[in-house]
Amino acid sequence: LIIYGSIVMQSIIEEKSSRILEVLVSSVRPFDMMMGKILGVAAVAATQIAIWGVLIVAISALLIPAIMPDDILASVEAVKGGADVMAMASNGVDIEMVTAMASITNTGYIAEIIALLLIFMVGGFLLYAAMYAAVGASVDSAQDAQQLTTPITIPIILAFLILTMVMNDPNSPLVVWCSMIPFTSPIVMMGRIPSGIPTWEIVLSIVLLYATFIVMVWLAGKIYRVGIFMHGKKPTFKELYKWIKY
Repeated sequence: LIIYGSIVMQSIIEEKSSRILEVLVSSVRPFDMMMGKILGVAAVAATQIAIWGVLIVAISALLIPAIMPDDILASVEAVKGGADVMAMASNGVDIEMVTAMASITNTGYIAEIIALLLIFMVGGFLLYAAMYAAVGASVDSAQDAQQLTTPITIPIILAFLILTMVMNDPNSPLVVWCSMIPFTSPIVMMGRIPSGIPTWEIVLSIVLLYATFIVMVWLAGKIYRVGIFMHGKKPTFKELYKWIKY
């Protein structure tokens, strides 16, 4: 979120500093130009995640079973087939290890996790990239952008801190709320999904994430269309609010 969002912001700052944007807006609407940049970088990020997903599924389906000892592989297949885990444990089988290996080699489960990761990553990127684009259009240099990007990075850092709590209690009130709030849900919800949460919570989180993205793009577009023509002054948050009201 931070890396690719910063790419969008830095690109806009460079184009604004060289006055290229002023030429482009003569033939393209500012909003369309901003969305093109956001969606273009989103496609790059999604492609990277998709490549990782294909590699992980291939490793799960082909490599791990090939290097696994025959006795462990037999136990793993037995767990996948619904064998009595307690009976296997009584025979000296390390159930925790076998269960973990069964999850790792379950390509359907791995593919599902990667698909959800892609959905949340793209949604989170679109949300944050809109804010980074608004910041990039508001300033003339990366140094000026630091003050404005601080409120953007705080929710991401907070989400990682809350992610450490997911391991202990994935259904605690704070964790559940943060998995629904769009600014933290792309990270926190992905931490909760492996614990087997209800499907409706995942769907609700996705809907809220993409709905917030639409609102944020509308707000960012208002800042963008004013900010790309402003030079020589770093705006305050009060001025950004005025730009939104124009």
